[in-house]
Amino acid sequence: MRIERFVVPPLGNNVYLVVDADTNEALVVDSALGSGPLLGKARELGATIKFILNTHGHPDHTADNAAIQKATGAKIAIFEVDAVRLEKNARESRWYLPSPPDPSKADILLKEGSEIRIGGIPFVTLHTPGHTEGSASFYAPSQGILFSGDTLFAGSCGRTDVAGGSPARMIVSLRRLAALPPETRVLPGHGPETTIGAETWIADVAYPII
Repeated sequence: MRIERFVVPPLGNNVYLVVDADTNEALVVDSALGSGPLLGKARELGATIKFILNTHGHPDHTADNAAIQKATGAKIAIFEVDAVRLEKNARESRWYLPSPPDPSKADILLKEGSEIRIGGIPFVTLHTPGHTEGSASFYAPSQGILFSGDTLFAGSCGRTDVAGGSPARMIVSLRRLAALPPETRVLPGHGPETTIGAETWIADVAYPII
């Protein structure tokens, strides 16, 4: 499996292109505004983008859903609780994105345990609320990879003082992720890569998280 990371301004979002080496089937994890380089890399690799996985519905993670879907025909997948946020993006994003995104709509409503596959690689949906009600992480156990969105960062976690956020639910989600194998690579929505084993601070987290 090949993973290409693109860091996208203005909020430093990580956008991931994930390609199965055997079939060249690919998926995108989150779609911050500015998909040109990602689409160019996919063409360079001869990859066919089948899915766009949104870790949650905030506009900085979904703004280019429509653009990538238009270019590739990929299906948009998001946890069912956060799907409604896609419809609010144009209004909410005017505060912090250079231009409002084109509207998008979920093709696949994910639930706990839902699987998305490229080639022979399954990506398992883990419901990890706390940043939003429908935040999800995507775990590829065969590869030892976790895409954690705005739930787990290197040394910290996503904000819980936003609409739909919950300190208590964030703690539960973090402790759930901490139970994964320590060698699991964590690819977050912002900031550098880490591993589950490196995030020992989670064991000491207590109420409340601000």
